[in-house]
Amino acid sequence: MSDSYDEKILAIKKDTKESFQADGIDTIHIRLEELKGDLSYKDFGGKVGISESGVRKYFPPYFSMPAIDKFIQIANAHNVNLDWLATGVGPKYRGDDYPIAVTSAKHSCVCKDEFDEEYALIPGYHINVSTGPGSALENETVKRHLAFRRKWLKFRGLDIARLAVVFAKGDSMEPTIHSGDSILIDTGHNQIEDGSIFVLRLGDDLYAKRLQKNYDGSITIISDNKADYQPQVVPADHLYNLAVIGKVVWVGHDIH
Repeated sequence: MSDSYDEKILAIKKDTKESFQADGIDTIHIRLEELKGDLSYKDFGGKVGISESGVRKYFPPYFSMPAIDKFIQIANAHNVNLDWLATGVGPKYRGDDYPIAVTSAKHSCVCKDEFDEEYALIPGYHINVSTGPGSALENETVKRHLAFRRKWLKFRGLDIARLAVVFAKGDSMEPTIHSGDSILIDTGHNQIEDGSIFVLRLGDDLYAKRLQKNYDGSITIISDNKADYQPQVVPADHLYNLAVIGKVVWVGHDIH
């Protein structure tokens, strides 16, 4: 493992917020890289019992989320805790209090039940939400599922069935949201709150912006990058063009 990679791991651990720790979804590939080390994809796949083409999907530039059974296989092969692999939180290796999960047909359901009890898999849709000039609506297909702690979701008062993950594109919401970030949205929360960030559809385009209600009934769309993007006002008689998809409740991005 190179020094720069070690530094990246340490930087993430030092700058991790509670909500970020609650799922660790955007750092799973870093822990997989750590486990892989200098092994080739073929050798790593052989060690964990997954094909070379299968394991490649978990690494850049794909970043696919391993299915639960594959997730357990990887943890077992390296004797690491599922909690650590999923979130980066807690002891890395299993001790006496962390028995190895078994993946035989007889017992694999136990591991899956334990995983499902701890985590909720939220669908990530293959939609790029513009944080720039605008982005056309793409096919709404599930690209991957992202794991969030049920305890954290409950603490935030979020309904799992109403959550979805989309992906940011553009720079108008920097430094809050960066291009390529994962955005967790609560589709059950579409009533505008002044200053909050919402995913909205304006015409045929999707945006992630702050919204403000005005006394004349109009809505102001506000970017965080005020140096390059000016507020836009949607008049009251044109609000039929605007639909609020949901409130942004979490943003995840890599630390560079």
